[in-house]
Amino acid sequence: MVAIIAAEQQPLVKLELDRRAQGEDEISCTGGKESCNAESDDGSAINRNNKCHGSSVVQTALNMTKMCMGTGTLALPFAAEKGGLIFNVVGLALIAVWNYYCANCVLRCWDCLHPRIKRGDLDSDVERSSTRQPQDYGSAEDQEKLQQLDNRKPPPVGTTSYASVAWYAAGPAGLLVVDLLMLLLMVMLIIAYEVAMISFIDDMPITTGSRKIDIIIPSVIVALLSCSPDVSFLSKFSIIGLLALALSFIVIVWQGLVENGLAGFQSTMNLWPKNLTDASSWFGVVVFGYGIVPFILNFHESMKTPKHIGLAMKMGLILVFFAYIVISSGVRILFSPSHSFDGDVLQALPTNSWLALIVRLLMTFVVAMTAPLIVVPCGEMIEGKLGIGVDEIRKRIAVRVLLCMLCTGLAEYAPGFVHIVSFIGCFCVSIVGFVLPPLFCIQLTYKTRKESMAKMDLISYSDVGALAIGIISTALTSTMTFGEMRKSQQQ
Repeated sequence: MVAIIAAEQQPLVKLELDRRAQGEDEISCTGGKESCNAESDDGSAINRNNKCHGSSVVQTALNMTKMCMGTGTLALPFAAEKGGLIFNVVGLALIAVWNYYCANCVLRCWDCLHPRIKRGDLDSDVERSSTRQPQDYGSAEDQEKLQQLDNRKPPPVGTTSYASVAWYAAGPAGLLVVDLLMLLLMVMLIIAYEVAMISFIDDMPITTGSRKIDIIIPSVIVALLSCSPDVSFLSKFSIIGLLALALSFIVIVWQGLVENGLAGFQSTMNLWPKNLTDASSWFGVVVFGYGIVPFILNFHESMKTPKHIGLAMKMGLILVFFAYIVISSGVRILFSPSHSFDGDVLQALPTNSWLALIVRLLMTFVVAMTAPLIVVPCGEMIEGKLGIGVDEIRKRIAVRVLLCMLCTGLAEYAPGFVHIVSFIGCFCVSIVGFVLPPLFCIQLTYKTRKESMAKMDLISYSDVGALAIGIISTALTSTMTFGEMRKSQQQ
């Protein structure tokens, strides 16, 4: 999920893909869809041809695939080691289906909002208190729905679509929860990147011999780049990141074939996790590796034909599923006679190979270029909470430098990269992706339905079931992986 998420989604943290430019004219509160004519403030119809420059279904599916396949893929062989062959393959499919369902929950939440809200027409208290009569935005039921949601102040300017859903579903508390989770997620990602760079450098023959000194140079680079007034140029390195990952796995597969040939396909390996802790470690890495749910609305709004988002999701998740099988189970099988994965996949490479050295240097460079794309939005969130203005340059630089210093210091005492990734997946990504979407869906459905919630349909029961499963799995796996993370740290 991670490196590519940061590179691709940095603009959306500020105003997220022109959220206020256009709105959808389809609404669905109870599972069905009704068409209504969306209008602009002056009553004129919105020209739907404006979406002609959006992404196609195939482009959206590929963007989802790129977003998922970031630096977290380096931990997939570790997940296959913990989960076992059969459990890993079946689990990858089930987590993909789970992501698809929860992404649809978010889309149903978005559909429950009135088109006027989705376009951001309620952003101004002046407009809401205006004596101008509201336009006709659809049926009487739509008008009632708008009136219910119009009684709540709009979310702060710059709030992402996903956070807007949280605002209208759970109020300021919901927005605060999402903000805190995203802030925690980004801080832990920065720490994970620092730990990854330490791991890459440790296995290089050219080191100072001190981990603290080795990490200073890339950390200083990250801090300096994070203080740049415009880091958008770093997004150009996303393609280099993909190429570096591809090169890494090509070299790893070649190394496995050189060491073991095809003997790995004849060796005996575990098919299932040995215990609940191993299953939890597997769960965290895989959940971290998918993680499309919080960003599904951004993909939806960027499409030329948003109604085809379901097809794009299916295509993207299927591509990721098959890629993850090859990366996780395939690599693990190749190395099974000679190597077990207790860390990231690069640890399977020899330390005295010039090709392995190039791969590690390239991955260190890519992580150092990608980390600022997380530091900047994380710093902006902190600056916003502290009330630091855009023109207060020195205070903003101080916040980002201190953030980098804090994460670098914590990385020195943090466990391995794979354990951090596993905990992030079990806790942050699981809550944002598996717990909150069905919860918000239940809340918005209750608020926009005329009938009592006692008259629940199959979708409502499914949402309640998904919420229960999400809470139980998140609580259980987070506890187990946190214990495993502490155990690894003490070793």
